[in-house]
Amino acid sequence: MLLNRAALALATLALLVTAPAGAQSLSGVLQDSLLYDGPLPNATIRIEGLQKEARTDLLGRFRFDSVPAGTYRLTFSHPAFDHAGVGAPRWRVDLPAQGLQGVLLATPSPDTRYGKVCPARRGEGQGYLVGMVRDAAADSGLPGAVVNAMWAQITVSRATGVQTLRQNVRAETDAHGQFVLCGVPNDGQVTAWATFGGASTGLVTVALNRHPLAAREFLVATKALTATATAADSAVLAARLEGVVKNIDGDPIADARVYVMGSRVVARTTASGAFSLGGLPGGTQVVQATALGYEPGRQNVDLKPGAGRRTEIVLGRSVQRLQPLEVVGKMGKDESSFLDRAKRGFGYFITEDDIKKRDPAIFEDIIRGVPGMQVVPVGQGYRIISSRGMTDLLGDCQPAYFVDGSPFYVDGSNGDPFPVAPTEIMGIEVYAGAAGVPVEFQRNQNGGCGVIVIWTKRGGPRR
Repeated sequence: MLLNRAALALATLALLVTAPAGAQSLSGVLQDSLLYDGPLPNATIRIEGLQKEARTDLLGRFRFDSVPAGTYRLTFSHPAFDHAGVGAPRWRVDLPAQGLQGVLLATPSPDTRYGKVCPARRGEGQGYLVGMVRDAAADSGLPGAVVNAMWAQITVSRATGVQTLRQNVRAETDAHGQFVLCGVPNDGQVTAWATFGGASTGLVTVALNRHPLAAREFLVATKALTATATAADSAVLAARLEGVVKNIDGDPIADARVYVMGSRVVARTTASGAFSLGGLPGGTQVVQATALGYEPGRQNVDLKPGAGRRTEIVLGRSVQRLQPLEVVGKMGKDESSFLDRAKRGFGYFITEDDIKKRDPAIFEDIIRGVPGMQVVPVGQGYRIISSRGMTDLLGDCQPAYFVDGSPFYVDGSNGDPFPVAPTEIMGIEVYAGAAGVPVEFQRNQNGGCGVIVIWTKRGGPRR
């Protein structure tokens, strides 16, 4: 039997009696308007006061047998609701001696449930981000934590042209560790994170997918490692992450760089694609893996202080592997194209010998002192910015990157380790602004913030 939305819009209490059932049986459907927007499968429905439970099937249907006549309160539990900290409603059901069939249990709409805590009515294209913040060690709700969400809003007008503005909302968790963020866009991606004192989670990407509601749980490590931490402190507070990096065909990727974003701890995968990271911050973090020839892969992980976890990261095929791009940008055997561009007088060129003389510990050390480029601290690492062009959401001007002639995405917002190590590089071209950028590197321009072209020993000539 199909249930229309008009019936679902009723209050949290809904009861339909369609036909008499067998003696003392109670059956119906659990319909959810919060997280699933349809029948709720795999939910455990309980009759309060009785030791009876029933599990909903794929269509949200449930059934109880041998229930004495009387008035009962029904509620349910579900993993998605539990992890998000979304409490289930309670319904009153009057069960006659002959039983009931076709009972409809409907959760309230997102506006009914959360609209009252928002300062303004939900507008078109907006939704709610709700959930719970837990203590990563105690696994209990964390009152007083702050949850933030940030996104880019693009506006177009005749007066100002195209503008990209940064929008954000924040909320504090209640006594149970629950939060509600209002006015979050329901189309596109939102960056969200939680903080408590000086501790923070990683920057997690959330999408409402045109729904009015999305739920997210955050774990925060309330006690963090310090610079003077002892080995005993590390054993109790630090987290460990192990796993494997594969491609989309399931084959292991060797020599990939793996790191938790915001941490300077980096690991290289073995021939079997395995990696191991220790000394990590606990809580909800984002682990990223990068390898030349592949799109970066990210995975959200919940890390427990003093404990380990395993994960698998899958890297997609990158445009860097497309043959036309390799032919256009790849250095010739005698490096003639690299040297020809250097002779034109545009840009700043760094050879492999230059890199050896600088003896860089990290990639950013190579760029220090390059005209028109700056290396600025971000988090626990660094970010490369140009002194020319338009700024981005962080107020900086980040250049576009090419590796072996093909576009290469670099997220410099967290100060994470650069995806290409100095020992892998045989040459770098730096164009601080839009002027003088060769035509083969003019695609993917980033507001005139320049281009950094990296030639690796894998993609460059073999000597």
